[in-house]
Amino acid sequence: FPTEDAMLEFEAEMGQPFDTVFELLEPGPIAAASIGQVYKARLRSNGAHVAVKIQRPHCLPSISIDLYIMRWYSELLQSILLALGRKIDLVSVIDDFGELIYREIDYRAEAVNAQRFAELYSPIPDVLVPKVYTQFSSRKVLTMEWVDGVRLTEADKLRDMGLDSSRLIDTLVQCSLRQLLENGFFHADPHAGNLLATRDGKLCYLDFGMTSYVERHQRYSIIEAVVHLVNR
Repeated sequence: FPTEDAMLEFEAEMGQPFDTVFELLEPGPIAAASIGQVYKARLRSNGAHVAVKIQRPHCLPSISIDLYIMRWYSELLQSILLALGRKIDLVSVIDDFGELIYREIDYRAEAVNAQRFAELYSPIPDVLVPKVYTQFSSRKVLTMEWVDGVRLTEADKLRDMGLDSSRLIDTLVQCSLRQLLENGFFHADPHAGNLLATRDGKLCYLDFGMTSYVERHQRYSIIEAVVHLVNR
């Protein structure tokens, strides 16, 4: 969507023009996703490079209409299945999905997720979580530290940077096991676009819109399952 619209969204959310806080380093967005666009900028106060994610205009009403339609059809399909002797609660599936989506479009929740993830997993060697600038973040704006790196799927670039891919994989495995088995709080969307390798060999996690939690009894069940597999 047009950068001019993004600047208007920022001003409406933060109560001040974008240019008074940041200097744009690229004329347009450097990344775009389903609900927002990311701009590379420099903080005027201290010169730090940041990534500013701004939500698409009218995102909430569009999603709400889609969820309403999905829920209406799920009720219809559920009644048809019930008449055929199949008791499947499709409405609850849509409700859970809707709750997840509404959490994801609130960037304040993403900021809290990122800070909690950093608190729990930044102490792991070679794991990097970008800093959140909460004073420049809101429901529709999220400002985070800019991180230079390459995606883990870009093997040629990793080789050019002299990085050991096996070491990065080991870091990813160690951090994932800590998330699922030790603390329970985990990044629920760790695809290639949300993981970067930095020049100094660190693994950087991005986009904390989707996180979840494994309860203690669930963690024990996973551990028991792994132990049984190893023993057999």
